[in-house]
Amino acid sequence: MFALFNYIGLVGTFISAVLLVPALTAFGFNETENGFSLLIYAALGGFLSVNLLVATQDRGTVLKRSTALMLAVFGWVLFPAAIAFPIAGTFGIPYSHALFEAVSALTTTAADGLGSLETRPASAIVLRASLQWTGGLLTILTFLVLLGPTGVGGLPKTRRSIGEGPGRASSGISRMTNSLTRYYVSATLACFALLLMTGVSPFDSLILSATAISSGGYLPPGGQLFELGTPATLLVIAVFFMLASTSVYWHRMVGRWQVDNLRRHRESYYLIAIMLAISIFLMMIFLTTPGMRQAAGTFSLISEAIFNAASLVATSGLQSNAGIFTLLSPAFVFAILLIGGGTYSAAGGLKFYRVGAMLFHARQDLAKLVYPHAVSPRRFGTETYNLQIMKAIWVMCISSIVTIAAGAGLLAVLGLDFQASITASVAAFTNAGPAYSPDWAARGAEGWLAYHEMGIGMKAALAAIMLIGHLEVVVFLVVINPFRWLGR
Repeated sequence: MFALFNYIGLVGTFISAVLLVPALTAFGFNETENGFSLLIYAALGGFLSVNLLVATQDRGTVLKRSTALMLAVFGWVLFPAAIAFPIAGTFGIPYSHALFEAVSALTTTAADGLGSLETRPASAIVLRASLQWTGGLLTILTFLVLLGPTGVGGLPKTRRSIGEGPGRASSGISRMTNSLTRYYVSATLACFALLLMTGVSPFDSLILSATAISSGGYLPPGGQLFELGTPATLLVIAVFFMLASTSVYWHRMVGRWQVDNLRRHRESYYLIAIMLAISIFLMMIFLTTPGMRQAAGTFSLISEAIFNAASLVATSGLQSNAGIFTLLSPAFVFAILLIGGGTYSAAGGLKFYRVGAMLFHARQDLAKLVYPHAVSPRRFGTETYNLQIMKAIWVMCISSIVTIAAGAGLLAVLGLDFQASITASVAAFTNAGPAYSPDWAARGAEGWLAYHEMGIGMKAALAAIMLIGHLEVVVFLVVINPFRWLGR
């Protein structure tokens, strides 16, 4: 119980501090009412959270496996419900729609349920982008501290183990949070500075840097992404999409130049290779599409190809220009999104680690058909795949497919076109909101509603899919399992 309140206090304090950014923006744009409103929310949330944090700091507790899973689910349900209040106030929308925006922002899905942003307050736009940025950090922290040590869904276990001695759970979370936050903020500032150097305005750079580092999908108001800067702008965002989609453990290996670990590592290298392969594929399509080379120029096409490839691998779903993804097969686009980024990253999807494990295990089994008595290694890079891990990975994958199918069926029942339902369900599950677009609809097709045209029923279904996909299906199945609670 102490671990629960400590976690709520820690995250609540951080979110309250983040609210100061849109509050200052409000005063800068003469949106005084929104500014004072956000300051009140920040002060109230900070007061309650700091009190919880101080009261539970260094209290004796053991963070058990079940407690860690409950913390993850409870936190990701509680905080969107709380943060929806300032969203409703700043945007001037009902709480139910604000809750959808809160879930969409914190899960970095960036499904825009508001439509045109030109008439929206600047402070509200910054608030949503700030929550998206916070969601990227909380995603990594949740997996590092709560889910990673449990090995849920076949995740490679982090060094900290569930069941640590008294007093170490809360202090361990605090140390991990401090270290990760410093790195995350530094990377964001670097992205912001580079975007300014490419000619992007400070306001737009703030929004885009929050999007890039969290593998999100929110854009500043006014125009397509390629209109906001230069081709170099797309390359900068692509680089930070790559960082957001690769493991923070790999980042640490590079930063500390741990040569032996870098040689054994595999996942991040394969992700970058896939990103480059998709870039080349897109470049070939661009060059063979009539008029594109003459209209944009070679360097612009290269930057667009790299950006869109990075967006797919990072499960952002952003496009450099409307309709770019429709040049590809829908099955290909959503397969890449479903595979997702690396473990312990801000990206969504199943994670490349799991897909790689299944392919590695399938190759080993096929080899045994030819050499049934051969002794095959069960290690791939730094990871060892045993039977228990493979079972967990298969359960995770099957549960994900069932969730996507059930979500698509529910959306279809609620009135969305069947193909649109499948597209929206995959986009929500992989937290790649902008990937769902009426651009996919066949000419003359009806029922492809934009997010802002959907009713509250569809938005509620999508919000549930976002949360389940973001936090691992198996985690929700364990926590909501009635037999577990009845057997207590």
